[in-house]
Amino acid sequence: MIRVPLKERGFTLIEILMALAIFSSILVLLLSAFTGAARTREMLADRYGKSRQKAMTVDRLGSDIAGAVSATRLADTHMSSHEDTFSGQPGATFAFTAFTPASDLDERLSSGLVKIRYFPKVASEAGFLDIYREQSDLALIENRLPVRESRIAHRIKGFRIELFDGTAWKKEWPPGPDKKGALPKKVAITLIDDNGDELRREVDVILNGRESQSLFSGKRPKP
Repeated sequence: MIRVPLKERGFTLIEILMALAIFSSILVLLLSAFTGAARTREMLADRYGKSRQKAMTVDRLGSDIAGAVSATRLADTHMSSHEDTFSGQPGATFAFTAFTPASDLDERLSSGLVKIRYFPKVASEAGFLDIYREQSDLALIENRLPVRESRIAHRIKGFRIELFDGTAWKKEWPPGPDKKGALPKKVAITLIDDNGDELRREVDVILNGRESQSLFSGKRPKP
């Protein structure tokens, strides 16, 4: 019988199969790690996108609300808010008159009045809302010109507006017939994304209490 020297012996079939099994296990672990990292990256990107959308929407609303104005004797300038339910989700319709921001080259505080309305629509995907912003540049003039409408939030589960009259938060505005033309002291904006995460922000209404002093020309009242 011819004996093969130990140094010249190859691997047995069992050793090869064991090596392949170990190598396959390592590949599976590496693949799982890469897949998990990719899923985590997608989840983080999705959450960031939703947080950014909520922040941008609330920032836009806050900027508009900061310039809100109302003249007691002019009904077209009065603020109004009403909450309904759309596809089981809360959605507020919020309308008010505001000063438009001045341009970068203009040192004035404002450049005129606009009528702004925020409102929900049922999204193409059931159970969600899209939030729209509508602006009319001729706030105090009856016109047939189309208003500018743009979608500012997509796939939202809730849009709430609460208004503080000095004593309590209200979901409807005006809260009574004696408050027509009045501005709230604060407005709270709440957006709920499709994960159920809420973003709530309170904004001061700068011209609260000065409704009877507001002029109809589109200029701010003098202090």
